[in-house]
Amino acid sequence: MSETTEAPCNKRITVVRTLLILGVVLAVVVSSCGFILSETEKAIVVRFGKPVRTLTESGFYPRFPAPIERVIRIDRRLQHAEIRLSETLTKDQRNVIIPLFYTWRVEEPLTFHNSVGSVERAEEKLNALITSARNSVIGRHPFAELIAPVGSPTNLPTIEKDILALAAPDALVQLGVNLLSTGITRIQLPEANTESVFRRMRAERKREATKFRAEGNAQSATMKAETDREATRLLADAKRQAEEIRGNAEAEAAALYAAAHGSDPEFYRFLRELQSLRTIVDKNTTLVLDTSIAPLHWLKNSENPNAKPTPILPTPKATPGNLTQNPLLNDTPSE
Repeated sequence: MSETTEAPCNKRITVVRTLLILGVVLAVVVSSCGFILSETEKAIVVRFGKPVRTLTESGFYPRFPAPIERVIRIDRRLQHAEIRLSETLTKDQRNVIIPLFYTWRVEEPLTFHNSVGSVERAEEKLNALITSARNSVIGRHPFAELIAPVGSPTNLPTIEKDILALAAPDALVQLGVNLLSTGITRIQLPEANTESVFRRMRAERKREATKFRAEGNAQSATMKAETDREATRLLADAKRQAEEIRGNAEAEAAALYAAAHGSDPEFYRFLRELQSLRTIVDKNTTLVLDTSIAPLHWLKNSENPNAKPTPILPTPKATPGNLTQNPLLNDTPSE
């Protein structure tokens, strides 16, 4: 019984081992005679060192086992890189440093393999192509087009498109690379030129300030001249009106004096003498004069109210403009 049971077990073990060996052999044959291409790859099948097929779609592909055929896999994903920092000249001969970023992917696997063969070598070649295109495009634009105040449009998008349009055809033909985009990351000035740029900016601002100040001074002078002219005109009109008013008042005063003199000459002479006395004498006045002389004879009468007035010497008859020969009794109105 033991011998009969051991024989089937040995047979089953032998079958399992055979199947495992066949599976391993089949896997080895399949792996050596075929391969799987993923979605992120492109491939070149090389037979005895010579490319025979270019594969761009994912899936399973047969091949002859090595060393007859060999598969070169190439990454088809989007790549991103930046060019090295270097100076370039603008149209107005200004040194600037304009680093760029760019994105690319392999478009022609065979051309890519024959020209560069790796991502690192491809980026070295792309750096040279894009740097040359950047220098050519920047050389056609002045420095003022590269900068603009905040919120103002600039020419940077146009410059980026021009660089891409200039470098993309060469990248595709020479490297088998599809250059998808380029962009300017920043604009820098060499350290040696920074101070000169600041001096130029200060000079420009100073020139603008001088211009605005001169325009302001001119407007101020014009306004002052107009104001002075208007003030002179107003003063002249005021003086003229004042002279007219003064002349009319003097004429009315003269008419009043003449009317008063004509109505009662003696009373008018009496008032004039009192006015002269008020003008000459005040509380601190000391006079040593003959009180018989007009108008001082009124002082004499005021000291002795009961005294009779001193006779007044006859005076010539009053004539227009001269009521008496005494200058104090001159009835010409004083201003």
